[in-house]
Amino acid sequence: MNAKWLNLLLVAVPATVVVWFLDRGAQGQLTGAIFALALVALIPLARLIGTFTGRIEQYVGDRLGGLLGASFGNAPELAIGIALLVHAHLHVADTPVREADFSVIRGLVIGSVINNILFVLGSSIFVAALRNGRMRFSAGSAAGYASMLALAVVGLALPTLATSLAGEKSADAQVSVSIAFGVILIFSYVAYIAATVFNLGARGHGGEAGGEGGKEGGRAAQKPAIIVDGAAVLADDPRNTTEAEKLLRAEERDEDREERAARARRRARRQENPSGLPLALLGLGGVTAAIVLIAVILVSVTDNIIADTPLTPLSVGLIIFPIVCNLGEQVGAVVNAWRNRMESAMAVAAGSSVQVALFVTPVLVLASLPISLGEPSLVLTMIFPALELIVLGLVSFVYALVSLDGETTWLEGLQLLAFYAMVAAVAFILPG
Repeated sequence: MNAKWLNLLLVAVPATVVVWFLDRGAQGQLTGAIFALALVALIPLARLIGTFTGRIEQYVGDRLGGLLGASFGNAPELAIGIALLVHAHLHVADTPVREADFSVIRGLVIGSVINNILFVLGSSIFVAALRNGRMRFSAGSAAGYASMLALAVVGLALPTLATSLAGEKSADAQVSVSIAFGVILIFSYVAYIAATVFNLGARGHGGEAGGEGGKEGGRAAQKPAIIVDGAAVLADDPRNTTEAEKLLRAEERDEDREERAARARRRARRQENPSGLPLALLGLGGVTAAIVLIAVILVSVTDNIIADTPLTPLSVGLIIFPIVCNLGEQVGAVVNAWRNRMESAMAVAAGSSVQVALFVTPVLVLASLPISLGEPSLVLTMIFPALELIVLGLVSFVYALVSLDGETTWLEGLQLLAFYAMVAAVAFILPG
């Protein structure tokens, strides 16, 4: 399986701009074409973000490259969300349009989490398990994602529950609660990046094995016995502790050698191709600018599409936009799973969900403050519809059930897809 065919869809980028200009003289007759072309254009652009961050990673290393990937991985959602915030500000006097914009934003962030877990992960499991049989992955990594998703559910749901139970309908109070939770979620995301990208706290640093020393040293000391000079030595024996510390230091030396070798390879790569890194950075900037342009065009016609078609803010925000924004990632996840790399597919699906909940959502909330120019009704709050929060909680629970045993089958993938089909049916069939 290969995802290079997505590059053919790049023709939709200039086509969107051309049709958008032509529509100015057609009095809105081309709105549907603009909407469809913009959606198609976002698919390869989102894929190219991953391509360029991957190239940059080859020159700057896993840590900085991983940070760039995490920061730019959800560029389409951020671009659409900020464009909708600006659009709402420009239409502050038109209450239905403003409320529809906010409904689409809230649906987008919730829908992206749901889409990544149910559709992206579900299709990856289903397709790959049919080919490879029972798929296995790290239960520890899955548990880490599950705990972050649980934190995300709490962070997104608690403002709504708290204000609802307290009977607090004041706009100022809802804004204050949303800002406080936004800051907490951003802090949690920074900690998540520090742990997953920069491996903060992953290496032990001496101390007594089994006590307050390093994690690996503690593991070594928990062994019931080791063999020293042909005799079994118990865990609390000083010689056992010494051997554990030696093993830990040997592992650290190996990691240091690997890191030095990786730095040498990156330095040689930069010397052999000095223009590689600047070109990759330029490409990343160009793709990001293109995403922003397409997002602005897409948002400019979204309210007309909602008004003139059976589509609703719920169906557009919860289903259509997330599918388009995540389709490039989905293809990559399916390809990885098809090649029996379920660990990578899991990281794409669950990792992106965590980023949307802990990073994209609070950034949009905080970004709405300067855009609102002091008008509380233009500040995006974390007061979500009850239906979206219930589905989000169920999705987090189902992900834990599917992933925590460290293996999965095509049937579980099909179950995730069936769950997503139910959500889509509700979004498209129910009015309003």
